[in-house]
Amino acid sequence: MKVSTVLNGIFYEVTLPEGLTIEQLEEAMKTVTDVFDVINDGLTKRGMPPLSRLIRVNQYSGMVSDLITRALDKLSDFKRTRNTEYPDLKNPRTNVGIEIKATTSKQPWTTVGHNVTSGWFLVFEYDISETGSPSFRRVWIGELTEEDFVWRGRRPTSKRTPTASVKKKSWELKMKKLFERAESDLSAGQFNTRSR
Repeated sequence: MKVSTVLNGIFYEVTLPEGLTIEQLEEAMKTVTDVFDVINDGLTKRGMPPLSRLIRVNQYSGMVSDLITRALDKLSDFKRTRNTEYPDLKNPRTNVGIEIKATTSKQPWTTVGHNVTSGWFLVFEYDISETGSPSFRRVWIGELTEEDFVWRGRRPTSKRTPTASVKKKSWELKMKKLFERAESDLSAGQFNTRSR
């Protein structure tokens, strides 16, 4: 277990794919928060609302995901693939990939995707702080297979791309909690360190 004062939370010891460390994840998450802080500071100085009030929720989540991907590309052995390619990151030495997802949902297994394939998934749950920047709530990691997904489809009149989500049972069996934000200040020692 690793305490992160910078993120006000705990990283748990779980299996990570080779070439990725908790320290790299912590730095990537801090980098993303810093980038949003800079953007929101610039918007505020120009009399505009924070980015979270200017763009749609799915665009914001996409931006969090893209920035995490970029940060891990710089910090870890994993390298970014092309924008629409699956997975988002791949370790060129081991050929192992990681798909990155970001969500405000407190039911992260419902996070939708357009790719149903086997591999590692790294899911970042976040809230949006008062300043408009992401505040990471939990991070999950695990290896999923195609059988762990269910297609949600679309309404006959919809023009949106069909999406899939993870079956709740599969999520509970295969996804491990990697990070959890403290409910209060860590320095007060009031954090529940139980992992699932």
